Amino acid sequence: MTRVLITIDWFLPGTNSGGPVRSVANLIKALPECQFYIFTRNKDYCATDIYEGIVSDQWVGFSENCSVFYCSEQNLSKATIEAQLKAIAPDVLYINGIYSKAFSRWPVSIGKALKLKTVVAARGMLSPHALGVKPFKKYLFLTWMRWISAYAHVIFHATSQVEKTDIQKVLGSQMNVQVVPNLARLNQIAPQGIQKEQGILKLVSVGRIAPEKGTLHALQALKAQTTTIELHLFGTCYSEAYWNECLQVIAQLPSNIKVNYHGPCPSEDVANHLISAHALLLPSEGENYGHSIVESLGQGRPVLISKHTPWQDLATQKAGWDVSNTDLPLAITELATMDQACYDEWCRGASEYYEKQILVPFAANKLKYLQLFEK
Repeated sequence: MTRVLITIDWFLPGTNSGGPVRSVANLIKALPECQFYIFTRNKDYCATDIYEGIVSDQWVGFSENCSVFYCSEQNLSKATIEAQLKAIAPDVLYINGIYSKAFSRWPVSIGKALKLKTVVAARGMLSPHALGVKPFKKYLFLTWMRWISAYAHVIFHATSQVEKTDIQKVLGSQMNVQVVPNLARLNQIAPQGIQKEQGILKLVSVGRIAPEKGTLHALQALKAQTTTIELHLFGTCYSEAYWNECLQVIAQLPSNIKVNYHGPCPSEDVANHLISAHALLLPSEGENYGHSIVESLGQGRPVLISKHTPWQDLATQKAGWDVSNTDLPLAITELATMDQACYDEWCRGASEYYEKQILVPFAANKLKYLQLFEK
């Protein structure tokens, strides 16, 4: 059995850091052929308290094929990581992310020293959108890493051809980049129907309350709506200033529009929130994958998203709308005015899109991961 040691800043039961946690969790569940070891922090992103009920600084069982080392801040050092790598002696070191000193930069260096097969998942961090945040600092770091040939021994994992292009554009065309799509969390509960009346719409948004998730754009798209709409927001809010901007828009919405903020959403509750609404509203500025989008489609719910995701041409397949912020209000209006028969057709379209894009290639993508992790 192939032994894979994964380094990642945050892992379950944490949910605040978003997609990478879900990507790794789905991978572990989908590959019982591998034995996984997760080296991670003992607290969630932006949290001050450690996870309740976990034991820090030792390997603990997570599932049949996975153990986790929840490292405390006081014990987090390059020496600790090296000691655990030597103790586990994995066949493959799988690093998630680019910039984290403890969970990416140190492991890349240690993997090279120990002559380990090392795979780095960029997790969208080298996309033009991501590089636009603190660009000068990232430019200096990436230039330095190229100059010292830090990634000469590394295989990069991209989840799409677009991401492969991004990686090679930043780090050089000579980089060994293998494309293996993310694995979805297959439906935890069976898709269910929902009543749809003309002029009444219930939307749900599952994701961080943040500019990159387009929360403000979503709210602004509701301003001119004349139908009865509920929007339920689930997600962690990290910027008080940004949330205050959102609150100002909410205060200006007409009486036919109701917005409810529920705070963070545990991963296991996502499916229930999706099936209780008519559609997912998530006009992100960029998604490398978008797990909540995929789960919404899997539950037979259309999605209202931006053009900056892998999920394209949705309207032609009656699975949802991938549109610009300018066209988002029109898409919401179209959905709101649907009757039951029309809406049910779009729900079937979402399910069919999910089957074609996610279920059919699932086994082949599993095989690609096994090949990526070959000794």
